[in-house]
Amino acid sequence: MKIYPIYLLQIVLFLNACDIDFRKKSNTVYHKRVYEITNPQISNIPLSTKKINVDTSYLEYVFKGYDLVNIRALDSSIHVSLRYADTNNFLKTNFYDGLRNAYFPCEVALRVCNAQYFLKQLNPELSLVIFDAARPLHIQKMMWDSLKMPNNRKFNYLSPPYETSLHNYGCAVDLGILDISQNLLKDMGCDFDTFEKIAQPLYEQKFLTSGELAPQAFQNRKLLRWVMKRAGFSPIPSEWWHFAYGNKTMAAAKFKLIH
Repeated sequence: MKIYPIYLLQIVLFLNACDIDFRKKSNTVYHKRVYEITNPQISNIPLSTKKINVDTSYLEYVFKGYDLVNIRALDSSIHVSLRYADTNNFLKTNFYDGLRNAYFPCEVALRVCNAQYFLKQLNPELSLVIFDAARPLHIQKMMWDSLKMPNNRKFNYLSPPYETSLHNYGCAVDLGILDISQNLLKDMGCDFDTFEKIAQPLYEQKFLTSGELAPQAFQNRKLLRWVMKRAGFSPIPSEWWHFAYGNKTMAAAKFKLIH
């Protein structure tokens, strides 16, 4: 896997963040994995000086207990707007106790940083914005119980509490694209966590033909998929915002289940 950092300073942050985990887990695959650093030149994109706020949610301490990494400690240009950390979500419930930071295993976090780099190369005025990242299993149960719809529909959008999801290993990310110059989300045809078919990449051609999905929204979805796939993530046919790193068998073998 190649890592494409934007700034010299970020190279140090990447290596330091992962080196901590390597020393703690010297008997795991992480210790043997080699990350190749290429193109370590200073970019003409201005380095963000925005201070990363200290998180006060109890979930921050939960995540740190599983050796997860705050993505903005690696790349402060990535925006985080966790929809389940306030009531701006389809359940109108704050499940994350005001959590402000997105957490991943270091290997996954580095890939998200790569995706941000690929996006910035195409347009420095754009940024990834993360809607959801690592999600504890106990939160998943709370969400399942709160969703008032038939179970046969719930399965399309949430994993039941008796099954694990890739979010429970920190191996899935929900995200969109932010236009920094206007501080506006790029149009994807519908909002995050929309339960209509228009949210599903599976039906994009149908809605393009009918005019219900605008060509620009379709191009924005394609751009998001391109940068995420290039960074090693896989999209799914039912949600334009969801991307996975590996599968549950791989995740269970390499990462801790977050309870």
